[in-house]
Amino acid sequence: MLAALAVMALECQPKPHGLYQLPDDYDEDELDVHDDDVCTFQSPEERANVFSRLTFSWMTPLLEQGFRKPLQMEDTWALSTQYRPDVATAKFQRNWQAELQSGSPSLFRATMRTCGLSWALSGLNKLVSDLVAFLNPILLSRLIGFVSKYRTADAEPIENGYFYALAMFVVASVKTIAYEQSCVHNQQVKNLTKISYTTAIYRKTMALSNDARQQYNVGGIVTHMSVDSERVAEFFANFSHHLWSLPLQIVLALYLLYRTLGWTTFAGVLAMVISIPTLARLSRTMRDMNKLLMGYRDQRMKIMDEVLSGIKIIKLYAWESSFIRRINEVRVKLELATIRRYGMVQAVFSFVVTLVSFVVSFSTFGLYTLADNVSHGPLTPQLVFVSLTLFNMLRFPLSFGPMVIPGLLEAMVSSKRIFDFLTAGEIDFTAINREPYDRDSPSTGADDVLVSIEDGSFKWLSTDKPTLRNVNLQCRRDELVAVIGKVGAGKSSLVSAMLGDMI
Repeated sequence: MLAALAVMALECQPKPHGLYQLPDDYDEDELDVHDDDVCTFQSPEERANVFSRLTFSWMTPLLEQGFRKPLQMEDTWALSTQYRPDVATAKFQRNWQAELQSGSPSLFRATMRTCGLSWALSGLNKLVSDLVAFLNPILLSRLIGFVSKYRTADAEPIENGYFYALAMFVVASVKTIAYEQSCVHNQQVKNLTKISYTTAIYRKTMALSNDARQQYNVGGIVTHMSVDSERVAEFFANFSHHLWSLPLQIVLALYLLYRTLGWTTFAGVLAMVISIPTLARLSRTMRDMNKLLMGYRDQRMKIMDEVLSGIKIIKLYAWESSFIRRINEVRVKLELATIRRYGMVQAVFSFVVTLVSFVVSFSTFGLYTLADNVSHGPLTPQLVFVSLTLFNMLRFPLSFGPMVIPGLLEAMVSSKRIFDFLTAGEIDFTAINREPYDRDSPSTGADDVLVSIEDGSFKWLSTDKPTLRNVNLQCRRDELVAVIGKVGAGKSSLVSAMLGDMI
């Protein structure tokens, strides 16, 4: 006990920190305190103790400043090291390269190695929040029983009533703290995942081979960076833990309902089982529509890229109407029509979910009143209020649970698209031997060969015939080399071959 108190006292002590982050080689006379590259505020989260993190009191100075005046960018502090894009990107790239070298790459494993700790802490806090929440109906039952027996021969001591009330307050506080901590870690997972995927896609775009560029246009790549990465990050942050949390909540709620109302609880279970095939069919329909919608979006982005890249020619030849019709055919007749059907199916899905929660409570109470009403006594306020509390707790997993399945399916589709893109063919960077060269070194001379090609044959695609054959070229330091030829002779191809863009 004494050791625990000592650790708590030490944890509450302010941790040493510097107000500014300064480089080791800075000149104090030339230091500019307004230089963002040299001097930035440290994040107080990095030096906050465990109690400050649980209550978010480290945010108080910023909130007080925002209360006094509108916040500006210079009022905020720098990102913590783990949230910086360069740090998150480097960590994900190491993990992804390790997966590629393993022979059986997995985007999920690379993501878990990058932000798995925050994801696990989020799940732990979510578990604590769910388990503690089910103490509230038990305490509510005890409190109502205490009040109903007060001033009778079977009355409990007054201390029990204070204990039940205080315990409900503590349970609500612990649930709130655990839930908010889970939300914080979820946002960390979402940000790290989105940053990692976006930068990985951008880097892959710079290294795509010519064969792969035939499959992925600019519109599709933009969709990967904006839509697919957002969906996968959103699933990891807000849906992944619900895959185990919602079934756990349903099982605990039904168990407590069984102890409260007896066998009549199975009437509600039967209503839920009957609704499962309908919800599953609607989920599959939504998944198919989502895949179709993603294809239409890629098609529209491809046309928009053609319009923007050739807008000068389109205006000169007055082709605006033709391209507007092409865009509207995809946007209105295909994409918006699919979105409209998706919304209608989603509305039916929400109606069925809402109806199921009502049917579950109605069937349970109705069957208890008509067929039982003896095993646990009549429907007293204690039974009714506790049962309603449990039914309200059951409503969230029943209503939100079916939404997790479409979210999972969308994330699987987007993750597959990102995985296929990241594993597409790349330019062979080893085809060109790049050696360092210092022009100012005393050992350099005018006859140094800077570019050399010996018996080179190059082609654009792996299935094409060589565009250039038996190329021999040497470019020395003090030479002026000019490549002359008619249109289509291969001048640009030669330069591309020197840069490594050809096979």
